[in-house]
Amino acid sequence: MTWSRAFVVLIVLLILAAPVVAQKAPPVADILRVANEYLASYAPRLSGVSVEEEYTLLDVSGGRVVMTRRINSDVVLLNLAGRVVGLRDPFSVDDNPLRERTPRITSLLAKPSEAAWAQAQAYAGESVRYFEDELILRLNEPTLTLQFVAPENQARVTYKVDGRKKIDGVETIVLKFQETKVKPPDYILDTPGAAVASGKLWVDPATGRIHRTELSMQSDSESAHIIVDYARHAGLDLWLPSSMVGTYEVTERVGPGMSNLGAGTPGIARRAFDCRANYSNPRLTPIDMRVTR
Repeated sequence: MTWSRAFVVLIVLLILAAPVVAQKAPPVADILRVANEYLASYAPRLSGVSVEEEYTLLDVSGGRVVMTRRINSDVVLLNLAGRVVGLRDPFSVDDNPLRERTPRITSLLAKPSEAAWAQAQAYAGESVRYFEDELILRLNEPTLTLQFVAPENQARVTYKVDGRKKIDGVETIVLKFQETKVKPPDYILDTPGAAVASGKLWVDPATGRIHRTELSMQSDSESAHIIVDYARHAGLDLWLPSSMVGTYEVTERVGPGMSNLGAGTPGIARRAFDCRANYSNPRLTPIDMRVTR
């Protein structure tokens, strides 16, 4: 071996033996900035997208399956002053039709007005009877966790970068958040038991695109844990909710002899639910909600 070749081999060996330096995570402020830039353009493009939701609800109170229900709905995603919200409009329960299958909410809001908005919310309110508990109703909207990076809410939340994770081939930054406890309770999401939120968002640091969200809610009487995955729809060139998995627990006072927690716990019962939603068949009817208050 010549001297020059031996030198090259030595350099290669030194490089291979050198310690691997972990890629430094970007600062929290940078992740929040790119996420909000993404959401600022995402919300107007998304407004008017309707997806079909198949929602399976299992009542697992007492450690066994008490009831299973399948609710099929149209979920209409809207841009309300930069915040993404979803309105659910059920059309069948356990394969029994509830109404004629028409896009009621998108038809109303194609020409938005205050009266149309009120009627759209009334349609969404018809789902109340099917979801068993108010905690589920308050938290089972798939885009809800996006609120925790909104500029107007950042003073109420603390953030930290919690590593990296590859999702669908994309290297994302895991942004962890924790809502600050306050007295009297005044939180971003209003739940019956004044639960405090924490969670994570998986953010593409190059584009700000959010690939997954995780939301946990906790109070003395209730808890919830919800994960939403997003996937790209090529036809609309949008990343939309593809699935949502949630668990919910509520402790409530009940009459004598009605507890499901065993002997020694009179007057207290715990209700528990496992839920899963899948989203498909997105359609777009552009809706501009700026004309409503």
